[in-house]
Amino acid sequence: MKINRSAYAIMAASLLTLTTGCSKTENVLGSQPDPLAVKTSPESVVFDWQEEYQNKLEQFQVSADCSDSSMFDLHDVTNDGIPELIISPSEDVSAMCEVYTLIGNEMEKIAVCGSSGEFDYFPSILVIGYEYTGEEFTVGEYQTYTDGFYSIDFDYYTNMNSASSGAVIRYEINGDGVSLDEFEERINAYQNEDSYKIGRKYTFSDESIQYAIHCSESWSEVLTDAQKKKFREKLSDVLDKSSSADSAFELADLDGNGLPEVIVSSGSLEEMPVSVYYLEEDGVKEIAAKSDENGCLRLDIKNGIFYAPDQTGKLTSWSLSSDNTSSFKPSDSIMVCGRKYLFTSDNIKLVLA
Repeated sequence: MKINRSAYAIMAASLLTLTTGCSKTENVLGSQPDPLAVKTSPESVVFDWQEEYQNKLEQFQVSADCSDSSMFDLHDVTNDGIPELIISPSEDVSAMCEVYTLIGNEMEKIAVCGSSGEFDYFPSILVIGYEYTGEEFTVGEYQTYTDGFYSIDFDYYTNMNSASSGAVIRYEINGDGVSLDEFEERINAYQNEDSYKIGRKYTFSDESIQYAIHCSESWSEVLTDAQKKKFREKLSDVLDKSSSADSAFELADLDGNGLPEVIVSSGSLEEMPVSVYYLEEDGVKEIAAKSDENGCLRLDIKNGIFYAPDQTGKLTSWSLSSDNTSSFKPSDSIMVCGRKYLFTSDNIKLVLA
């Protein structure tokens, strides 16, 4: 399904200079104020961490540990305004993420955590963790951030799901038996906080690495103040009218023209409504979409098409730039998008400052 853009967008697209991952947007209307012209291209924005993170990703990409199910993520899990690099080797139940950051000029591993190649992040309290539930047991752990590194606060185990089989029910914290009240009190201290899953955002393709490193964290420098204001006003209005506690949002360039869109996910469950907001000359427009099994959209970076598979694997796809999505088949350059930030007033102001 193609989404029609303004006449300007069509004209500008023909004049873009293509680069790996994203393309540059120029002001083609000369000295006239142009609501679609950005301050700079995302590729021109430089961060200290880019070279080391890219080197790490490329090393993993050609290693024996990299498989078709390997993915990675960039996310600030230390609340210092700088994203960490998160490598997810696979989606096996036992697969844990490795979290890296740049300390000085050196890459440092600051955490190993997760199950099925992802973990939960609790931004308000700087905690990461995971929980895995088998047929008759549940295990998990929580890690807290102290002195530059994450370390285990406690792990837990219970076989409460085996009650029907006549097993003796146990609740354990750090391997020690505790009462149900003690168990719930310790776990609920974290589980009652807002969280979301991270770790599996980008596939390990050249296009994905280029986009993640050289585009994904640049939007604050790319958008003009006027563009940010338009997005802030629209998202604030949406938040006031229809947000839920599980809503999230993210900026991403869905058509590769260097001007990002905003994706708002209404929840983390399958086929939840997703809205895409994009700029046109006369304001912010909306595309109504639906989500994958995690409440996200998936962007094919190589083809500039975003899509969502249903339970049967059937794809519904959309495009801001392509006429033909009916025969679309995803490439190996995929980004999962829509749930990078909790959809709150504070985050809207932070991301679009």
